[in-house]
Amino acid sequence: MNAITRYAALVVGLLSALCSLPAGATPADSASDTITFPQYRDWRLHFIEQRQTQIAAELAAKDVSAQQRASLERQKAYYDYFAVMPTAERDRRFRDRFDEIDANHDGIIDPKERTAWHEKQRAFYERSNFHRRDTATNDPARH
Repeated sequence: MNAITRYAALVVGLLSALCSLPAGATPADSASDTITFPQYRDWRLHFIEQRQTQIAAELAAKDVSAQQRASLERQKAYYDYFAVMPTAERDRRFRDRFDEIDANHDGIIDPKERTAWHEKQRAFYERSNFHRRDTATNDPARH
């Protein structure tokens, strides 16, 4: 697998993880399809634990390239940072992000706000990925 393919797979995985938010399996207009701050905070904490476990397993693999290992170490540092952060500071950061997603600031993320956030994140990561691909393609040292 070449570096661009590995990078694309990483970006897709991170995008999926970053964009996913807890959602009910009920119709979109249902109150159970909304997300309160405590639900969001609990989901983020659970997600951090999951990613720490996944990254540890990937780092333990014998066939990890130096580039992959460096990327995984950066991700590990990010999640470890949140895991040991004082509760008040961590919750403040989670609240800041929640408030970004909650566009109408009613204290609940509804399906429309979640969709808008997903689109915003998708556009951001696609733009970042395009820039990296374009830079790699035009790098004379790579040819």
